[in-house]
Amino acid sequence: MYFAGEQAQTGSYFTFSIPPFLTSEKSVSEIPEAMDDFFCNFLVRLGMSRTLDCFQTEWYELIERGVFTAEDAGLVPTAYTRNQQLEAENMRLRQDLENYKLAANKAKEAFLKMQKERDFHRMHHRRVVQEKNRLISDIKRLKAHYASYEPVLKQLTEKYQTALRQKMLTSLERDRAVGQAVQKKNKKEKKKKEKELKCIAFQQ
Repeated sequence: MYFAGEQAQTGSYFTFSIPPFLTSEKSVSEIPEAMDDFFCNFLVRLGMSRTLDCFQTEWYELIERGVFTAEDAGLVPTAYTRNQQLEAENMRLRQDLENYKLAANKAKEAFLKMQKERDFHRMHHRRVVQEKNRLISDIKRLKAHYASYEPVLKQLTEKYQTALRQKMLTSLERDRAVGQAVQKKNKKEKKKKEKELKCIAFQQ
């Protein structure tokens, strides 16, 4: 709160005695405000520095000249002081309200961002689950498809084993026949050579 007697913007100082009511044990909000202090505070709050300088200069000139005293101006009625207090409280509450609105907006933005991230991850999870179910369905379908070929594969395997055994038997029989033919040929050649040798011996 601005009190008369502080340094004005003109650079001059004013001194005055402390009013008796300031020495009481009442709280600051209960102490009546002097009329000049009320005007000074009003002008300071509005930023009217030049008007404040003019008021203080003329006010203290009149007091120095003895035209009137500070007590003659009296005190501001309690209603005005209370109105000022209520106005200050209202401004403070408005500022708090703005701060709460900003905090609420930030919280709302963070909540919406978290909702979007949640929806994104939920959608991604659903896609993964759908892909998993599709793969499981494909695997089951392929298993059923290959299961239908199992009897055919078993039959073909048996035929292959039978053909392989027949081939082996045929190879053995062929080898045996070839061996017998070679033996017969060798016997014929041997007999032929023996006959030739007998003819040569007879001629001699």
